[in-house]
Amino acid sequence: MNNKYILIVFSVVSIISFIVGYYIGTSSQYYSENEIIQYFFKNPKPFSVEDVSMPVTYYGTIKGEYIGYQITPHNVNEEARECFYKYFKLKDKNSKEAEKYLKRGLFLTEYLISQADKEKVEVDGKNITFIIWRYNFPFPLYNLSKGWSGSLCQAGCLKTLYLAYEATGDKRYLKYANLALNAFRVPVKDGGLLKIRIYENKSYYWYPEYASENPPYVLNGFITATLWIGEFGNKTKNKYALYLYKKGLESIKIFLPMYDAGDWSYYDALGHKCNEHYEHLQRLQMLWLYKITGDKIFLKYYKKWKD
Repeated sequence: MNNKYILIVFSVVSIISFIVGYYIGTSSQYYSENEIIQYFFKNPKPFSVEDVSMPVTYYGTIKGEYIGYQITPHNVNEEARECFYKYFKLKDKNSKEAEKYLKRGLFLTEYLISQADKEKVEVDGKNITFIIWRYNFPFPLYNLSKGWSGSLCQAGCLKTLYLAYEATGDKRYLKYANLALNAFRVPVKDGGLLKIRIYENKSYYWYPEYASENPPYVLNGFITATLWIGEFGNKTKNKYALYLYKKGLESIKIFLPMYDAGDWSYYDALGHKCNEHYEHLQRLQMLWLYKITGDKIFLKYYKKWKD
């Protein structure tokens, strides 16, 4: 046979083998059980480079240390949630456009799952398995070393996972959401996000936005984390989530006067006053809490703090 025809036949067979092998491979048991990436119900080929954009945060230099550009789990879960909200809004109006947002939201959710640390610790005689998102860069503003974590990010990822479950019905996302919730069962000293804060010899729960043995106790992040945990508890009837929510509300009420700066509010327990953005946010949080709980202490601070 002519060498030219042999080359053509070989090329055609190679291409067919590649195509068949690729589709068999991506649907094989090995890949379907791979919990790292499931890209819109179909796994990408391992080691492939995905042509997608990622939200990148520029930190610049903080207290003399250059942080530069970082992909943070906080901003990834924020964009993922926005995608899910748009999907729910459009799914009955424009299914094709809605699918784009769902695909994007699920991609970002899968990225978050792949970046979570899975840990197991013993707390009060019980073994607790949890997943947690850590930042792979230091945060000198609060003297946090590489590997720090925080409740605002964690609760945001919890909410993102639940939205992924709500959008798809895939209980795998709900499983991860419950593992994310478990981080709030674990004390900060053991790698989790539960901090006991003492006031007048009584103990109160706190979920620090910047977790450390001596956290700055940032108010707005704790409030948002508490509300999102409560939302998850109400939607799933998760008793521990509802317990954490109740304990969080109790702490907010107890410590709220410490964040009162007259006609303004403090950002953290270190005495840093809020800038205009966070002053506006914390004032709105008081209104949200009042509407949710009916407790007039929140209405008091809503009216007191300037917008």
